[in-house]
Amino acid sequence: MKFGSQIKATLHLEWKNYYVDYDGLKKILKQGEEREGGYTDKDETAFFEKLDKELEKVYTFQNTKYEEIKNRVQSCEKIVESVSKDRSLNAHQTYSDIKRQINSITEELNELAKYARLNYTGIIKIIKKHDRRTRYFLRPMFSVRLNACPFYKETFEPVIVNLSRLYHIVQRGLGGDEIPPNFSNIIPLFPSQEKFFRQSRKFWVHPDNVVEVETTILRHLPVLIYKPGTDSSVHSIYFDNDSFELYQDKVDRKPGDQLIRLRWYGKVPSNDIFVERKVRQGDDEIKERFAIKEKYTNALLKGEYSLDKRLEKMKEHPGTTEEEIQNFQTLVKEIQNTIVEKKLQPVLRTYYNRMAFQIPGDSSVRVSFDTQFYMIREDNFGDSDDSNRRRNEDWRRRDIDDDNFNKLPPSECVKFPYAVLEVKLNLSENELEPDWVQELASSHLVEAAPQFSKYVHGVATLFTSQAQSLPYWLPNIDKDILKPPTLRQPSEANEEPAASSSSMPSMITPSLPKDIISEETTVEINDDSSDIVINKKGKAVVYTTDDEDHDENTPLLEGEECEEEVIQHRPIGLRTFSKIFRKKSSIPDRETSSRIMFLPPKVTGPIQVEPKVYFANERTFFSWLRFCVLLGSLALGLFNSAAADNKLAIYCAVSYTSINDLIAPGVVCAAIFIATGLNFYLKLAPRVVEGNDGNNKLILQE
Repeated sequence: MKFGSQIKATLHLEWKNYYVDYDGLKKILKQGEEREGGYTDKDETAFFEKLDKELEKVYTFQNTKYEEIKNRVQSCEKIVESVSKDRSLNAHQTYSDIKRQINSITEELNELAKYARLNYTGIIKIIKKHDRRTRYFLRPMFSVRLNACPFYKETFEPVIVNLSRLYHIVQRGLGGDEIPPNFSNIIPLFPSQEKFFRQSRKFWVHPDNVVEVETTILRHLPVLIYKPGTDSSVHSIYFDNDSFELYQDKVDRKPGDQLIRLRWYGKVPSNDIFVERKVRQGDDEIKERFAIKEKYTNALLKGEYSLDKRLEKMKEHPGTTEEEIQNFQTLVKEIQNTIVEKKLQPVLRTYYNRMAFQIPGDSSVRVSFDTQFYMIREDNFGDSDDSNRRRNEDWRRRDIDDDNFNKLPPSECVKFPYAVLEVKLNLSENELEPDWVQELASSHLVEAAPQFSKYVHGVATLFTSQAQSLPYWLPNIDKDILKPPTLRQPSEANEEPAASSSSMPSMITPSLPKDIISEETTVEINDDSSDIVINKKGKAVVYTTDDEDHDENTPLLEGEECEEEVIQHRPIGLRTFSKIFRKKSSIPDRETSSRIMFLPPKVTGPIQVEPKVYFANERTFFSWLRFCVLLGSLALGLFNSAAADNKLAIYCAVSYTSINDLIAPGVVCAAIFIATGLNFYLKLAPRVVEGNDGNNKLILQE
C-alpha cells in the first residue's frame, strides 16, 4: 500500500483535514517532472511553501488539541477536589462521570500520538522523495524547520501522569474508600537501603505503541514519581572486567550470575549514587542496593571505602535495628570485595527515560517503561581513542554530562530501536498474575523478550570483538514487531464506550457484545494490499514504510529507493542480508486471495525445556540415522548387483546430483522400486533371449 493510501486508511476521521497533504506534495513533484524543461525553481518554491504550510498546520493543530486535553484534565481535577471537600455531593455518580471523561481523554490522547507519528513519517518520506527526484537538496534547510516545530518530540508525559492520578483517585472513590483520596499519596521517597525479591517479564514496545501502552497501564496502576521535581531520566553504569566475565555468566545463565552497577536519577549526577547488585536465583531475581555520596564512589571502586562514619550514623538513628546494620555492612563488603577480586571497572552506561507504575505500599505488581534507550561505552580498555572516554582514576566519563549522545561516534553509542517494558511481580505462592497483565502480554502492543538484559545487549552491540557469545534475541532486532490490532473482550461489561470514531484504548473493543467475541480472534487478510480487516469492527490497516524508524535522529536522505515500492519497515539493528537478497512475492500484483487466520493466545515468558525433550530428540535422530543406513545399504546392494563391466552404473554414481523438486524424487523412488523388482525376477528366473538371426544369444543373469 502506498503511503498516501495508508494515511487515508489510518487517519482519525474527525481530524482528516489536519493531516499532511502527502498526495498534494507528491503531485507537485510529479507535475514538475512531466512539464517541459523539467522541475524548475518555480516548482521548488511552490513545493517548499506548501510543505512549510503543511508543517505549520500539523504543529498548530497538535498544540491546540494538546492544550484542549490539558484543560479537560484540569477540569476533571477541579471536580474531583470539590467532591473530596464536600461529602454531601453524590460522589459515586460524579466519579462515574469523571471516569467516562478520563476514558474519552485517554482515547483522544492515543489518537494524538498516532497523529504526530504518522505526520512526521509523511514529512520525512516526502523530503526524501523530493531530494531523490530533483536536483535540489531540501534536507538541511528543512531540518531546521522541523526543530523549530518539534511536534514529533512531544511525549505527553505530564498529561499521562495527571491522568494516572485522576484514574487512581476515581477508582478509589468508586471502591468506597472512607478516606478521601489525596494527590500526594502516590509520591514515594527512596530509602537508603533496599532489597527486592521479584519475578519479571520483559517486552519490547514499538514506538508507535508507546502512548497506548502507557494509557493502558495507567488504568490499573498509578504513575510512580521517584523524586518530586526531578526528570525521569535514569543513568546506570555497569561493571565488568576486560574478559567480560559477568557478561558471559549472564549469557550462559550460570547459577548465581550477578550484575553490579551504579545508578542515579536525573540528567546530572546527583549527590546520592545507588550501588546495586542483581543476583539470579532460579527464576527469581534478588536486587540489593544502598546509597552513597558521589565523592566516595572512587574509593568504593578501589576497595578503600570506610564504613565507620556510616555505621555510627545508622546506630544513632532510632529506627535502625542491629540486623539492618549487619546486613548493610555485609552487602557493602561483598560488593567491594567482588569489585576488587574480579578487577571490575565501569564498562557500559545505559540511559533512558523511565515511567514507573505502582500502587503505593503494594509491591506485588510494579511496571517500569523505558523509552529513549541509549547504550554508551564507559570503558578504557586501551583503545587508541580512550582519551575521549573515561579516565583511569574516574568512575565515569565527563564528556556526556549534557546527555547529548548524538555527538558520539557509532562505535561508542547505540540507540535501542524499541521501548522496554518490564512487569515485576512479587506474588504469593498461590497468587496468579492479574488478568490485565496477561491481556497486555498477549496483545499486539508488545513483543515478549524473556531474559532480555540491557547490559548484555549493550555489550553484544558495542563490544562485538570481545563478546565470546551473543544473546539469543540479537537477531530479532531486525524483525518488525509492529503487529495488527487484535480483538479483546472488554474487561467491564457495563462500561460505556467513549464517543469517538476510533477503537477503545487498552485493546478493548466496547462496541462488541460478549456473545459475539470468541476466544479465538478472527482476522481476514487481503494479500494484495496488506490490509487486515477485523470482523465486525471496521478495518485496522497495518502500514509499512520504506524508511527506518522516524525519530529526530533519523537521516532524511538515504540510498536509492524504488519510487512506488513499499518495503517493510525494519528497525535499526544488526546488519542483515535482507536488503541484498530480498525475495519478490510470487503472487501477482492483481491477484488476491482472502483467507481466514485464527490468532490463538500467544505464549510469553521464559520456557523451561524438560530433560525428556532431549531424549526425544535423540530418538528422532537415531530413527533418521537408521533410515539413512537402510537407503545406503540398498544403494550399495544395487550397485554391487550390476555386472562387473557395467560402465553405466559407474557413470551414474559419479555424475549424481541432488534433485530439489517435487516430481523427481517420486520418479526416482518408482524407478528404484521397478528396478529392484526386475532384478529379483531376473535372478530367480534366468532365461535365454535369442536374437533375430537365431545366432546371437544374450543371457540375462547378471
